[in-house]
Amino acid sequence: MSRLAGLPATLRVAMRAGVIGSRSLPASFAPLVSRVVSLLLSRGYSIASGGAVGADSFALEAVIQQGASHGIIYSAWSSASGFPSSVQPQVSRFLASGGQVVWGPASPSQPRSAVVSALLGRNRRLVSASSVIAAFLHGQSRGSLYTVRQAIAQGLQVIVFLCGEGASLPADLASRCLVFTEKEVC
Repeated sequence: MSRLAGLPATLRVAMRAGVIGSRSLPASFAPLVSRVVSLLLSRGYSIASGGAVGADSFALEAVIQQGASHGIIYSAWSSASGFPSSVQPQVSRFLASGGQVVWGPASPSQPRSAVVSALLGRNRRLVSASSVIAAFLHGQSRGSLYTVRQAIAQGLQVIVFLCGEGASLPADLASRCLVFTEKEVC
């Protein structure tokens, strides 16, 4: 303990914001995701994403535009070929610009159950490495709700944007998150 007392007062723990959400999030919400990413970066956070289509892809594009070295992808996949084909070019640009990927165990040839397990594991790793979560929900969003639950269970601050198509939070989650409705953000 006495060694800790000698650390400089300016030493900060790295702050990472997980930006997650629905694969079905319409492109019309990309500017909102980008504004949230910009705000988080301006406050000293690095950005973590899962590398999926929709909200993850919009967050990844915003990070690339603002400096990929400020971002990290938590992947379910063991290589770039596992990412959705529409996201693979973004992942390549992200890596070429200095972004990092934490690779997972899944390969595209594995059974669906193994892939689902790897996706849930990716979500848990992203939450464990984050200090705050921003979630963009559109429609049912089961995987995103799973991630929100994981974040709340770990005591993280969670900010949720309800972006239409019946997106909602169960009461037990809504009372523990900062929630913005579609009307408030559009």
